[in-house]
Amino acid sequence: MITRHEFFPVKRLTIVDASGTLDLQAAEIALDALAASPCFDSRNEILLDVRGADCRMSMSDVYNLGKTIGWPAPALPTHNKIAILVDGRFELEQAQFLATCCMNRGMRIAAFDDYDKADEWLTAALPIDVRGTVHHSQPAARSSAFA
Repeated sequence: MITRHEFFPVKRLTIVDASGTLDLQAAEIALDALAASPCFDSRNEILLDVRGADCRMSMSDVYNLGKTIGWPAPALPTHNKIAILVDGRFELEQAQFLATCCMNRGMRIAAFDDYDKADEWLTAALPIDVRGTVHHSQPAARSSAFA
């Protein structure tokens, strides 16, 4: 899986754009890489955009990922909102299950299959989304992680 991180310090927003095969190991590696980034700010809200990823996780994998993301030792140490953006009904059901698992562990997380609804839920304003591609009206700090 390939992930691209974009940081918007002024907006207090981090966007993760993922593509390729998404399995439990790749997801855990990607989250570790994001949290280890020198640009990562735990005060930011996070958009996990996995519309470009091919999810290969069982419900058991999704549950285990929820344990990894949630408190008491979260992979993404934040009390701010995390939005998961997916494409497809099955992917939305998995993302909603992940959100439930994470919420049960103290995270503020929600799943969406609509970019505008994710934007409405997050406090930070998302950049304009055109055909699933994020375009920016202001410069962002960028880094990439390959998992």
